[in-house]
Amino acid sequence: MGRLYWKFFIFFFLAQLTSVIGVGIAVSIVHEREELQREHEVQMQSQNKAMAPPVLYKPFKPKHKRWFPLMPILVGALASFIFAAILAWYFSKPIKQLRQAFASAANGNLDVRIGESMGKRRDELIDLGNAFDVMAVRLGALLQSQTRLLHQVSHELRSPLARLQIAVGLARQQPDKLESSLMRIERESARMDDLVGELLALSRLESGVIKLEKERVNLNELLTTVLEDARFEGEARKITIDYVPQVETPDNSLSMLGQQDLLHRAIDNVVRNALKYSPSQSHVSIKTSVENALIKIQVNDQGAGVAEDELDIIFQAFFRGSNTNQTDGHGVGLAIAKQIIEAHGGTITASNINTGGLSVAIKLPIT
Repeated sequence: MGRLYWKFFIFFFLAQLTSVIGVGIAVSIVHEREELQREHEVQMQSQNKAMAPPVLYKPFKPKHKRWFPLMPILVGALASFIFAAILAWYFSKPIKQLRQAFASAANGNLDVRIGESMGKRRDELIDLGNAFDVMAVRLGALLQSQTRLLHQVSHELRSPLARLQIAVGLARQQPDKLESSLMRIERESARMDDLVGELLALSRLESGVIKLEKERVNLNELLTTVLEDARFEGEARKITIDYVPQVETPDNSLSMLGQQDLLHRAIDNVVRNALKYSPSQSHVSIKTSVENALIKIQVNDQGAGVAEDELDIIFQAFFRGSNTNQTDGHGVGLAIAKQIIEAHGGTITASNINTGGLSVAIKLPIT
């Protein structure tokens, strides 16, 4: 038994014992008064029967000692002992389980769960146990995510580093190909720089370090600048981009408060992703609308789409769909877009198009 158990036990036992003794003393006093009343009545009846002249009554002093209910107090004390032990066990057991669970989690075991082991009780202690289970699940998922991220970063860096080493070796062995080797080194260095930059941006967004510097942003104008770059990239593969803007009215405004450069980056990442996975001579469609005080930006492509069970995880860092052989890029763009959109109070979701392709919907609040 722990210290908390004995604290609860002593508290409950003393409280109940005090109550039992108090009740015993009260019963003793009442009993004594009843005895005095009965003795007085017997004395008066005896005087009446003897027809004796009335005498002045004096308070009766019993010859026997004051009656004290020792047996009821002992029984009450025993009952108090038992109930105090039960109550102390009832309250201290879940707290002991919580302490053991926290100790286990501190030692690295995040698979421990205590909600079910607390039984069907309905109080704050079971709420605390359930909250611990939720915390353990989230911490476990976070650690797994960090471990997976470290593994994926190592994998992404291994390839360009290997190509750098090969380029350096070729430059030493074949001085006549020095220029091509330097170009390769420059290209791989740029790729690693892009990867590190994206990871830093994602880390800052996830940790909340970036403070939004909000200003009035018109999304129609923002999309126009995004599409200029996207159309330039799509020309090489003959991909056309169709843009259907929402006609702005006083009731349907595409203006919101946000940080323009971050919103530009998020939408640009989504559009670039659509271009990346679209086949040549296809088209990407972009449409804006206003629904229930939300600005909706929908980007549709004609690519292979994503497996249904992967739609919820395409916004995780380094994810690549199982039905594509696309290897260009690092799989961080959509993860960054998700963090930026959610930082602005919006949502981003993906769904497959029945005729083929992927549809990404961005919803941002009108502020």
